[in-house]
Amino acid sequence: MERQLERVNPVLVKELRGRMRGARAFVLLTVYLMVLACLTSIIYGLYVSMASSPGSWEAMAYAGKVLFSTVILLEIFLVAFITPAFTAGAISGERERKTYEILRTTLLPARRLVLGKLGAALAYTLLLILTAVPLESLAFMLGGVVAEELVLALVILLVTAFAVGAMSLFVSSLVRTTLIATVIAYSVVLLTTVGMPVVLGFTVALGDPIFSGYSSVSLSTTVRILLLYLFFSLMSLNPITSAILTEIVLTEEQTLWLFRVPVDGRSIWVPSGWIVYTVVYLLVGAVLVALTVRRVRKQETR
Repeated sequence: MERQLERVNPVLVKELRGRMRGARAFVLLTVYLMVLACLTSIIYGLYVSMASSPGSWEAMAYAGKVLFSTVILLEIFLVAFITPAFTAGAISGERERKTYEILRTTLLPARRLVLGKLGAALAYTLLLILTAVPLESLAFMLGGVVAEELVLALVILLVTAFAVGAMSLFVSSLVRTTLIATVIAYSVVLLTTVGMPVVLGFTVALGDPIFSGYSSVSLSTTVRILLLYLFFSLMSLNPITSAILTEIVLTEEQTLWLFRVPVDGRSIWVPSGWIVYTVVYLLVGAVLVALTVRRVRKQETR
C-alpha cells in the first residue's frame, strides 16, 4: 500500500512519514482529545446541576443535544485553528530550509507537489475529526440526536478542513516565510469564524425591525426576498452559524434540504445552511488549490 502511494505521490508519503513518526503528532492528538473531553464534561456537569429533573427522558434527550452541539462547535473551532499549523508552512517552510529548489528540479509536477502537501495535512486533520466521533456518539446514548446530525456535522468539519487547508497552502505559496504565512492564515480564519458572526449579529439587530414591519423604512416584496436570501447566504458562509442554522432547520422543519420562509404572505424556498456552505467552500478550496498549483508551476519556469 505504501509503495503504491509512493508511486502515485511521493510527497504525500514523505509528509505523512515525517508527520506521524515524531512525538508532536501524538501529543497534539492527545491534547486535542483532552480539551474536547474536559470542556464537554464541564458543560455536561453544569447542565446536570442546573436541570430541574435530570433523570427524565426529556432532560436526558436535551442533555444529549447539548453534549453533541458542544462537541461539534468545539471541533469546528479546533479544526479551523489547527489546520493552518500544518499547511501554512508547507511551501514557505521548504524555502526556509533551502529545499524548495531541490523539489523544483525534480520531475515531480507542481500539481502532485501541491496535492501531496495538502493531502498530508488533511489526512492528519481527518484523524483528529474521526478520533472525536466516540465523544459525539455519547449523545446517542442520551437520546435527542439522530444519525443525520452526525453525518452533517462531519460534512461541515471536512469542508472546513479542506477550505482552511487550501487557503493556508495558497498563502504559503505567496510569501517566503512561515511566520508571515501563519499570521495571514490565522487572521483569515479569525475573521471568518469570529468576525463574521459579530457582523451578522449587528445585521440581525438592524434588519429585524425592517422585516418585522416596525420600521419606517418601506421595502417591496422583491427587495425583502433578496435581502432574506442575502442574509441566509451570509449565515451559511460561517461554519458556526451554518451548523446552527442547519440544526434549527433539521429540528424545526424536519428537513435536510429546503425549508419555506413566509415573506409578505408568500412562501419562499431557502436551502439549508450546510448546502450553501459545502458548495461555496468546496468551490473556493478548489480554486485556491488550482491557483497554488499555477503559482508553483510558474515559479518552476523562472
